[in-house]
Amino acid sequence: MHDDAEALNGPLLRLPLFPLPAVLVPGLVMPLVLFEPKYLQLAQNLNENDPADRYFGIVKTIPNLAGTSEISINTTGTIAQVQSLDFDDDNQWEMVVVGGRRFRILELHQDMPYLTADVELLPEDDPAIPISENSIIEVLSSFDNYRELLGVSLEENGNLPDDPQTLSYLITAAAMFSLDERQLLLETISTNQRLKQLKKILDREVSLLSKLRCYPTYEPDYKISLN
Repeated sequence: MHDDAEALNGPLLRLPLFPLPAVLVPGLVMPLVLFEPKYLQLAQNLNENDPADRYFGIVKTIPNLAGTSEISINTTGTIAQVQSLDFDDDNQWEMVVVGGRRFRILELHQDMPYLTADVELLPEDDPAIPISENSIIEVLSSFDNYRELLGVSLEENGNLPDDPQTLSYLITAAAMFSLDERQLLLETISTNQRLKQLKKILDREVSLLSKLRCYPTYEPDYKISLN
């Protein structure tokens, strides 16, 4: 986001919302296709903004009981900054977004065709609190064990990021966790806590996978922006 968006560090921000059965983590690149009338309007409104002002919020939907039509959403989501936006021949908007700051919904509004909300941005890590080097080493070891069990060549997977926060979000996006677990990791308040939670989940998955005779196919389709 551009410099004017430093106002996003304030307590309140009004955001359009796009509920999805997915979790967008900071830094994750996500392609989207918008075709419902209300989201076609959202895309049109975004397209009329300056490129730096093309952002909205993505929140994970919560499954409702059978027979109900209304959706529920989590109150913690991620700002989606639009990287590209194109109207295709099928009268759909195709866009690519990258995850930005996390936010918490304070109040929902229904005065537009799509949901909007007043949100507060969640704090980033306090630079005065060091990231535990031991936690980084442990979660990397657990992630290596997890990938090896799934037949992933560690050499072919490329270098993992050095930044602990980026690393924690990359593993959150890359591992085959449930959506609820990804949401839990998104909501985790600090990188230190997220690394500890990641190790706990990865060690559980390694224990389960080591008892199987065949493993699920692991083909990560994530892409993390390091910008």
